[in-house]
Amino acid sequence: MSVEVARSVDLPVYTPPEKGFKLTSNGGAIEDENIGWLKETSKDAPVELIKERYIKDGYVLVKGLLPVEAVKNMRRAYFDFVKCTGVLKEGTDPVDGIFVGGDPKKYGGPGSAATGEGTLDPQQIEFLTKATEAHYADFYEEFQKIPELYNFVRKITDWENILLLQRQMLRTNIKGSEATAVHYDQIFLRGALPTSLTAWVPIGSCAANGGSLIYLDKSHEIGREIENDFSERAKSFTPQERLSAFNSNMMRGGILSDDAQGFGKVYGRKWLMTNFEDGDVVFHQPFMIHASSVNETEKIRLSTDLRFVNPDDDFDRRWTQKWYVGDGL
Repeated sequence: MSVEVARSVDLPVYTPPEKGFKLTSNGGAIEDENIGWLKETSKDAPVELIKERYIKDGYVLVKGLLPVEAVKNMRRAYFDFVKCTGVLKEGTDPVDGIFVGGDPKKYGGPGSAATGEGTLDPQQIEFLTKATEAHYADFYEEFQKIPELYNFVRKITDWENILLLQRQMLRTNIKGSEATAVHYDQIFLRGALPTSLTAWVPIGSCAANGGSLIYLDKSHEIGREIENDFSERAKSFTPQERLSAFNSNMMRGGILSDDAQGFGKVYGRKWLMTNFEDGDVVFHQPFMIHASSVNETEKIRLSTDLRFVNPDDDFDRRWTQKWYVGDGL
């Protein structure tokens, strides 16, 4: 795999958002010289510009795409649904999602490392159960139908028909919990060619150091190179082994690294971040490398990953069933 200096001359000039700001991954702080800003794109931008950025940059950050009221309603409904577990600070408004404090592993939701660490205690089981049930709730089903999402996917892809894969996750990132490690989505979608498109939707505003996603600059090129290398080394694998993200060529959970700082330096690329506001959405390619920051704030980050495909094309049919704990994907 080649090492290439970042081509980031077209990135917004980076200055820290505030004195004392730090961006941290599981491997520690990311240095200021290795941080940049995500480009912002207006929801009304010309289609040609939207497509160009998606192809060239591997992502499009769309400001204010979703109706703010729909986002707030979804956030309130979710935290109303799980507040019985004790995750929220007493006396606070559920829509704010303020963490009660204490051990974040007590509230490990879908996709969190805490849910895979041996036997869960009753508190962990209670929260994980409610968080899982939320995937089947009417408020989540309705949120996924927001027409602005589908309209923008169509702008990027020109697909006549659009299918939302049913395997999605509602993820929480709580202060002090383990962040999402470095990865790209195609690692988990190997049942088909890389034709999916992911919409990462923060459900409520989220500061850059509040557990939001960070993207490695133009890393869709690197992700494709890594996948090609994997395919070469997996020639002797069984078909089932080649499909799995959890194999001998990967780290735990199919990740590329726990250390975003170190991974970015190897490739000479900056980690791009932003302060997400209500209604913002990031659309990214299946090889775009990303992670999350460690949440340094009291506010719980709530988000969902929505993956779209063209139903008339090849797609990973393992992802047509709703997520459940231990589904192996």
